[in-house]
Amino acid sequence: MEEGKTVESQETRGPLREQDSIRALLELLEQQGMEQEKGDVIRMADHIDSMEMQLGTVLKELGEVKKQLGVMQESKVKLFAVNTIQKAEHQVQTLRFQVGEWKRKFVERAEQAVFDFKEKGKDALASAVKGLHLTQGLQKLQSSLHTVMLSMDQKIDRMGSMAEELHVAKGHLKNAFLEMNGKDTAKITERNPEQGIIFQTQKVLFQSMRSIHKLEQKTERLQQQIGKLEERQGKQASLKDTLQELRQETAPRQLGKEEKQKAAIR
Repeated sequence: MEEGKTVESQETRGPLREQDSIRALLELLEQQGMEQEKGDVIRMADHIDSMEMQLGTVLKELGEVKKQLGVMQESKVKLFAVNTIQKAEHQVQTLRFQVGEWKRKFVERAEQAVFDFKEKGKDALASAVKGLHLTQGLQKLQSSLHTVMLSMDQKIDRMGSMAEELHVAKGHLKNAFLEMNGKDTAKITERNPEQGIIFQTQKVLFQSMRSIHKLEQKTERLQQQIGKLEERQGKQASLKDTLQELRQETAPRQLGKEEKQKAAIR
């Protein structure tokens, strides 16, 4: 990202299908009978928009629970919960920025694909569509989604462990106070894991983790779908190259045979 530019200035506003360059590319692909490529561009554009929207929803939910924590009485539990939510927010913001950057590049590459067609024709268009790097982009997004999902899962576990430790420590302190005053100690009761600040924070983190996991699954399915087409196209290209190589290898052998025949006649 260039210096002096904010995240907002880097964003491509509005759905991808409404971007002039995307619309022009889709129309061009349809005109050239490249229906599969057109379908892949549409699926990719819709997926990017869906990710951007859903990550925005996750950020909104995290922001709301942070506000709720803000009005609660100061405590170690509250401080830990707020800090955990802030870290989760930062991770999702980074992820959403990554999606926004990919969206911007997607628009730029679509514009380049249209330009290449006008300059060099259909072969250049096919090459430019491959230059959209659909599977590579999806792989990177899936990896980032998976990393954030695992991190949230760890945060949920850490919050549970921390709450349990504080509950036991509070029980020991209470018993120490009772002993100092010559009173009988009390049995430390088990903590109810479905009550209090920790539980509410864990609940929101779990919802966020589930949303991100669903995005990861959708990304993986789309990656496999587009990857299969690219693999088939690659095999076809490879077969063509192989035939060409065979022709080139056969030509010298034929010439050699003809020369031998001429020599025999002489």
